[in-house]
Amino acid sequence: MKWQISKTFRFEAGHRVWKQNLTCGRGAEFTLDKERPINKCVNLHGHSYVLEVVLGSHSLSEQDMVIDFYHIKSALKELIDNIDHSFIIDVADPMYGELKELAEKYGALKIFPVNFCPTAEALAKFFYDFLKDRLREAGLLNEVRVVKVVLWETATSKAEYYGE
Repeated sequence: MKWQISKTFRFEAGHRVWKQNLTCGRGAEFTLDKERPINKCVNLHGHSYVLEVVLGSHSLSEQDMVIDFYHIKSALKELIDNIDHSFIIDVADPMYGELKELAEKYGALKIFPVNFCPTAEALAKFFYDFLKDRLREAGLLNEVRVVKVVLWETATSKAEYYGE
């Protein structure tokens, strides 16, 4: 891509990584000789997320832009508004049914159901796919591409997704 631009969004959300098991899987060998690690992320917790979307093009529009930042914000606004101050939960999570019932009963818990364990990596892909679909719907996918999505979960931890 000759040109790339990026737009950053911020939102607050909770989640839980219900599949976390630090005693096995990739990297477990780094902690096998230490005390049994605590799977903290299986607990309900939240983050101040920072989402960066990077778009690119081989050419500029008639207005000398890849795409106007205003339009990127508009493409993601409804999704960001819906996920902000929600609890992101996998519908396969064993807690999903009960949390959904509590949300419906008390109205004090905004559920954002997804079809994947809401890790930073999976959420980055979710935002990438969403924005790519929006560009396709607008007929812009031949001119503008989603280069990558970066999702900061904390000040020191991020995930990046580049797609194809």
